[in-house]
Amino acid sequence: MSSEKISQTRPLILDIGRNFFRLGWAGSDYPEVIAPSIYVDNKDYLFTSDVIDGLEDIFAGGQNVENQLFGNEALKYSNVLKVHELRNNYNILMKFFHFYYKQLEIENENLFKQPIIIIAPFFMSELEQTKLRDIFFNVFEFPALLFLPDSQGVLSILQKPSAVIVNMGESNTYITTFLHGFTNIMASDTFPISGKDLTTALFNMLLKGAGKTVYLDKMIAKEIKEKLSVCVLDPEGEVKRIKDGLTKYKSSVDLPDGSKLEINSERFQLVEPLFDPSIIHIDYIGLPEAIAKVIRTWDRENWVELLPNIVLAGGGSLIPGLDKRLQIEISKFFSERLRNQINVIATTGRDIMSWVGVSVLWAQDKLTKGWEYNPKASTEEEGLGNNE
Repeated sequence: MSSEKISQTRPLILDIGRNFFRLGWAGSDYPEVIAPSIYVDNKDYLFTSDVIDGLEDIFAGGQNVENQLFGNEALKYSNVLKVHELRNNYNILMKFFHFYYKQLEIENENLFKQPIIIIAPFFMSELEQTKLRDIFFNVFEFPALLFLPDSQGVLSILQKPSAVIVNMGESNTYITTFLHGFTNIMASDTFPISGKDLTTALFNMLLKGAGKTVYLDKMIAKEIKEKLSVCVLDPEGEVKRIKDGLTKYKSSVDLPDGSKLEINSERFQLVEPLFDPSIIHIDYIGLPEAIAKVIRTWDRENWVELLPNIVLAGGGSLIPGLDKRLQIEISKFFSERLRNQINVIATTGRDIMSWVGVSVLWAQDKLTKGWEYNPKASTEEEGLGNNE
């Protein structure tokens, strides 16, 4: 078997995030595909179809998949067509995957011959796994499937047997802990605020502060959040300094209708629900206290191994300054003797840390257990381990 054929039958790693869809070859340093987890339909106009003459033409040609556009192609028409998220729409997910799978330019003889590794978030249910099995085994007939917890990928990158992983995504924020490689279901938490909630908070603030009718939707608010959000140590103090003339946070955003939107304190105020959920009417403790509570679930003698290894992961953790603020706030829940041991780790590339970690695990030949095999297909053993 040639090296090219071997490379095209090694596993594919799939991460179906609410914010981004990631697909690529096991053993690679980076996913081959990173696309927004969205789609548009050519019949789902923001306006009546008779106003937009010839809009159907954009769906003609190679990008058309049964009248839908996916990922980055969908974004191009977000001002004309309603944007939908993948979420749990498995019919669309099947088409979405197939669209990007074809972009990998796999030779015909190797099509659908790859084992599939699906990165499973903490909250993935058995029902979701069953539906994914149906897609990859019965529809595409891939030979093998492995569901791998995303936290396992994070640990492999950090090369740490003990850690607190705070995974902040677009639809979920959850905290998991590992001690000497073992986890404890009681020492975990699903925090009720995630990226979408911060987007909504910013959207409401901008509408309230605009003082006029502006062209603004949640897609625009999300983009502003991702580009301009910042976490500060003293938000109340910064608001006072802005009133006294501080222009550090002032920024101008160009809107699709040609107007400009001025934002200032909103850049850091949108982050504050993480520390005080009551701001957006959620009855829950703040994220620092939730992290501390999870750590304190373990016996006291284990805290010294967990406190130096509080790891931020996921796209929602990319907010500048968040790691420093969390470290200070978490220290308030521990004695002075332990405070100097608290360390919040925010590595570069933490938004794809799980994907890269799984790729590393495969390259190290550490993914030999837990595979499910498709009874309809014959699985070559060499496709599951390290092909070197």
